[in-house]
Parts: sequence; structure tokens; C-alpha cells
Amino acid sequence: MFLSIILVISFSLYGLLYTMDQNVDAFDNYGIPFVASLDPYQIVSDNEYRDYDYDLDSHGVVYLSIDPSIHEISYEVFLEGMSYLEGDDVEIIQIHLGMPDENGPTVLSLCDEKKGKGHCREGPGLSVEGILTEKDLKGPLKGSSLSELLELIEYGASYVYVQSRDHPEGEIRGQIHY
Repeated sequence: MFLSIILVISFSLYGLLYTMDQNVDAFDNYGIPFVASLDPYQIVSDNEYRDYDYDLDSHGVVYLSIDPSIHEISYEVFLEGMSYLEGDDVEIIQIHLGMPDENGPTVLSLCDEKKGKGHCREGPGLSVEGILTEKDLKGPLKGSSLSELLELIEYGASYVYVQSRDHPEGEIRGQIHY
């Protein structure tokens, strides 16, 4: 328990320092920076009787930089606390539309092992990075511009969702914000 607390504090401090560094880099590149802090407590279940293990040590942070002028979104995902050796591999990392207390449709896939898009399975920690464009938008934003996604993010109506093999209803989630 004590080790978990130290890891969470260390990870949070690293995230804060990294975020500050990323914000400077993102503004230097004229991108608009956003972040999402992920944990199991933000998962919204459609099943009110969901039997879920909230003692999970899973957590993560996602950094996004959207540049509507060149129609690109760059991302970096850092996840910790998932038990890769026990088969709890990450299968999906996606951006969805939705407020903090609701589930919504997928609009971008950062990694989808089920469809062979991206490589999610690395351990003991996981980091994924890449660049997506408007053509990668799907669901209700398919054929839209990144400016539309940007408006929804600024409104607080989007989140990052991570699904693992052992938690098909979602393991961790976090709203995207400045």
C-alpha cells in the first residue's frame, strides 16, 4: 500500500513536470495542448450492479496537442499499474465524446489491438505516441474537421478510455482538459 502511494505521487509529480514541459513545447509548435489524467474511478458503467475492483493501481496520463492549421493531433499516452504479466494487456485506447458522468461514441482510436491498429501491449509500463489527422476521425465526427473536435474538448465533452482484456467495460478513463 505504501509503495503504491509513493508510485502514484511520483507518477503525478512526473506528470506535472512533463505537462509543464509539454505545454511549452506545444505552444512553440503552435499546437493547443490538452491533458487527461486516467484512473479507474472515472469509469462510467451502464450496469448499476457492476462488480468492479476499485483497488486497481492502474493510472495514466495522456498528452494531446491539436494543431487545426495543419489538421493534426499528436498524442502521448503513459500508463502504469496494469498487470501485463498476468494477462491484463491493454487492448484499446480511444477518445470518446461524453461528459464526466456519461459514456459516448468513439471519435479517435489511439490504439486498437482488436483491429490491429497500433501496438498497445508493452510492459511493465506502457507508452504509445503518434499523430492522427482529420481522416482518422470516426463515429459522429467522421468527415469533420479537427476544429469540431477541438470545440468539444474545450467544452469538456470528451474523454480518453482504456480497455484491457480483464476489464472489457473499461479499466481507466479521464476527461480531457487544458
